[in-house]
Amino acid sequence: MSYPRNYYVESNPNILSSVITKHPLATLTVIQKGKLKTVFVPLTLSDDHAYLLGHATKDNPIFHTGGIIQAIFHCEDHYLSPAVISDIKLPTWLYANVIVEGELALIATDVEKYASMQAQITHFEQFSNSDWQLDNVPANQRQSLFNAINFFKIKINSMHGAFKLSQNQSSDIRALIKTHLTPSKPILASYVC
Repeated sequence: MSYPRNYYVESNPNILSSVITKHPLATLTVIQKGKLKTVFVPLTLSDDHAYLLGHATKDNPIFHTGGIIQAIFHCEDHYLSPAVISDIKLPTWLYANVIVEGELALIATDVEKYASMQAQITHFEQFSNSDWQLDNVPANQRQSLFNAINFFKIKINSMHGAFKLSQNQSSDIRALIKTHLTPSKPILASYVC
C-alpha cells in the first residue's frame, strides 16, 4: 500500500498554487547539525511559479543547512463526525496541505531584495485591505533592513498536495460533506469534488 493513497494526492498546479496563495505561512523543516528544526515563514510564489520568495533573520536555521528545504502550507482542516454525515461509518479528519521541496538560494543584490520584498508586501497587503508600500520607509531605513535580514528564494523541485477530503466516498456523500463545510470552512469546501 502506498502512502498517501493515490486518491489523496493532488497534483493540479493551479489548485496547489491556490493553497499557497491563500495560506502563505509555511512550516519549514530542515536538518541542522543532525537535528530536525522547524520554523514558520510566510512565503509567496514568484510570478512564474518556479520559486517561493521569503525573508528571515540571519540566524534562522534555514540558512545553516545544505540548502534543501521542505515547506508545508496548511489550508483549513475539519473533524467530520458520523453524527453529522450519517453515511460515513467512522469519524475522519479532512484537510488540504501542499508540500514543496526545493533548494534555497540567497538573494544577493539590493535591487532583487527590493523586488522580492515589494512582491511579498503587495501580496500580503491585499489581506489587510491596504495599499501600504515599501517606499513608505525612508531609503536609509530600508537599507538597514536589507542588511539585517536574508532574502531568499526556494527553487521548486517538487510540489504535491495531501488532500484528504473523503475522495474514497461516493459523489453523493462528498456533496453532503461539501454542503456541510461551506458555511464554516468555505475554502476547504471549495476543494471537495
